Amino acid sequence: MDAYYRQTIHTWQSVRSGRGMDWDLQPKVFKYYPHEFAPVPLDQLSALHDFLQYSCGLTAKKVYPGGTYSLRANPSAGALYPCELYLQARGLPGLTGGIYHFEPSSGNLRLLHTLAAEEGIEGYYNSADTAYDLVLLISAIYYRSSWKYGSRALRYCLLDSGHLMGAVEAAAWIQGRSCSLVTRFNRKQVQDDFGFENQELPMVMVTCGEGRGQQVVRPDMNLPFISGSGSFVGDPVIESAFQEMGESSECRPGTAGTPYTAGPNDLAEAVLHRRSIRSFTGKPITVDEFEKVLHAAAAGLAIDCDEPLRLFVVVNRVEGMEPGLYSGDGHCRRSGDFSQLAGYLCLEQALGSESAATVFLVGDCRNYLPLMLKAGLIGQRIYLASTLLGLGCSGIGAFYDQEVADFLETDNPVLYALAFGR
Repeated sequence: MDAYYRQTIHTWQSVRSGRGMDWDLQPKVFKYYPHEFAPVPLDQLSALHDFLQYSCGLTAKKVYPGGTYSLRANPSAGALYPCELYLQARGLPGLTGGIYHFEPSSGNLRLLHTLAAEEGIEGYYNSADTAYDLVLLISAIYYRSSWKYGSRALRYCLLDSGHLMGAVEAAAWIQGRSCSLVTRFNRKQVQDDFGFENQELPMVMVTCGEGRGQQVVRPDMNLPFISGSGSFVGDPVIESAFQEMGESSECRPGTAGTPYTAGPNDLAEAVLHRRSIRSFTGKPITVDEFEKVLHAAAAGLAIDCDEPLRLFVVVNRVEGMEPGLYSGDGHCRRSGDFSQLAGYLCLEQALGSESAATVFLVGDCRNYLPLMLKAGLIGQRIYLASTLLGLGCSGIGAFYDQEVADFLETDNPVLYALAFGR
């Protein structure tokens, strides 16, 4: 995937190339299935309702001169929300065993397919010998992002899918569920059976709870294509790159850690009140706050392809720490005030320079899809850990790629940046 990465880097010249957005082709941000797919209202007191609300439910509305925008539990670059959430339920109270689509705008489910006894979306896995009561599928309608970000949008779709994974992880943590991420499955077959065509990309599945031994076959379904964006302009770079990155190799599974020390009620409040901060006060944070955020980022992850990822941190304003460039384990690599440079590297955004700390995530391109998903999930952990501490955070997906790599003295691609502080 090195070719895609190189093809979509930002340079000082590229960000001034004047690429604009066609407002006549602005995509929609909600997908609706027609009424022949039965709506299933959820009891607002049910555990599943809360689980989905914590994962990607609506949490606020913002009114601007151009219209009203709904914010969700899961962060998204530019509030474009390319991700959709599907779920498979077996044996859950009040729900027919089947495959559903979740509508964040209404909080309802739509029943897409009723499962036969031997069917399940576990049948798309490389190993389909375990059945689960609850399985999620996260997809991305890439034009919602490419309308604004062009071919670089696949990066945002991967990171946003990781954000949603992180929100699901937090929802599971709140409810005492276990969850595990599945990145290795037959994406082409999922696209065909779900009617996604080339517009909606299957990103990752999440199993929730303990499985039981059972041979599972993929669902015998052929859903119609339903546009989730209204307008659509294809991007061959994105579609080709996604096909290439679909098959991972030499994967090692990861083990779940403990990213949060807060109780479930406090974490639930953080999920519902998390926002992307627009500016910092410039006041310092404590070492304890700094370490708690990095602890959340470094905790283990239950995933079938756990790609190694490195954190670099530009410390700007942390009490008791010398300003400088640090590795994720707290080792100071270089002393100095790099705050202005960090802001410049983040496309001259003050967020990078006025934060208490700015984090850069770096990894190898070998298994790019699970790597970027993991980067997005870590981003959501940093968001929530910051919110729990009363701090602000903002993800930064746009930066001068090669200049950041040069500053960090790494040959590996830079995946994501986040700034947090007061």
